[in-house]
Amino acid sequence: MGKFLNVAYRVLREQNKPLSAQQITEIAMGAGYLATQGQTPSQTMKSKLSTDILQKGESSLFMRSEQATFALREWGEQLNEYVADRYQKALFDEDIIVFPASILRRHVPAIGLYRGPVDSTDLLSQFRPMRRRIAEDDPSVIQLVSVFVLRLRDEFLTYKRTKRLPESRLHDYYSLAFGGHLNPDDNPGLFNILDPQESYPWLERELHEEVKLPRGGIESFEYRGLLYDDSRPVSRQHIGIVYEIFLASDAFRIGERGFLMDAKFETAGKIRERLGDFENWSVILLNELAPE
Repeated sequence: MGKFLNVAYRVLREQNKPLSAQQITEIAMGAGYLATQGQTPSQTMKSKLSTDILQKGESSLFMRSEQATFALREWGEQLNEYVADRYQKALFDEDIIVFPASILRRHVPAIGLYRGPVDSTDLLSQFRPMRRRIAEDDPSVIQLVSVFVLRLRDEFLTYKRTKRLPESRLHDYYSLAFGGHLNPDDNPGLFNILDPQESYPWLERELHEEVKLPRGGIESFEYRGLLYDDSRPVSRQHIGIVYEIFLASDAFRIGERGFLMDAKFETAGKIRERLGDFENWSVILLNELAPE
C-alpha cells in the first residue's frame, strides 16, 4: 500500500471506529504519522481510499460504512457496507431476460412452486432482453429470476435485505432465497436452465455473486421447480427458477455486502417462529421444501 493507505489503516485500527477522510488525516498529522506538502491532504486521503475500494472491491482492506465514512473491511461482520446510490440506479438500467406474460399459464399452471413438466425448448424460445426499468412498468412481460435455497442438513441459510436494494418492497425483510435477475449476457438460450447438469457452471457463477463458498463446499445442486405468486403486484411480474443447494459445511461469505446482512443458518422451526419477517417467496419455499 502507498503512504496514505498505510496511514489510514493504522489510524482506523487505533481508533477502532469508522472515520471520514478528514478525521483520518487530522488524527494522522497530529500524531506525526503523515507529513505532506499538499494543500488538501484530506482530499488526497479520500481519493486514495475511494480508488482502492473501487479498483480492488472486496480485496480492499477498506470499505465505506456510510456516505463519506471509511472503515476496515475486517469489521464487516459488525457493519454494513455502504454502496453509492448510482449503483442502485445502474441496476435498473441493466438489460434482463423476460418472456410474454401471455404464455405463463402454458408453463406454470399453478400458483406456488410448480414441480410439473415444462417444455423448456418452447419457454427458452420466448426469452428476449428488455431494459429492467421498462420491464418493471410493463405487466405484459414476466421477468426471469434465479432462486437459490442453501441448506446445511436441516438448516437454511437466511439473511436480511437492506435498504440498499433497489426493490423497496423487500427492504428489511428476511429471505431464504438468494439469486437475481437473469441478464442476456448469461445466454440462457444456449443451455437448458432447468437442468443443473447442463447449466452447472452458469448456476455456480450466478450463486457466487451473492454467496462465496469454499472449494468443494457444494454437495449437490437440485432443480426444484418454477416459483410464481400472484398475491402481490410485483410478484406477478416475476418467475423464479428454483434450485436447492446442499452444502458440505457451514463456511460461507456474503458477496453483496451492503445489500444482504445478518446471514445465518436457521431450522425451519426457527424460521416459522418469525415467519412474518420473511418475504412471500420465502414463505412459499419453506412450506414446499420443509413442510410441517
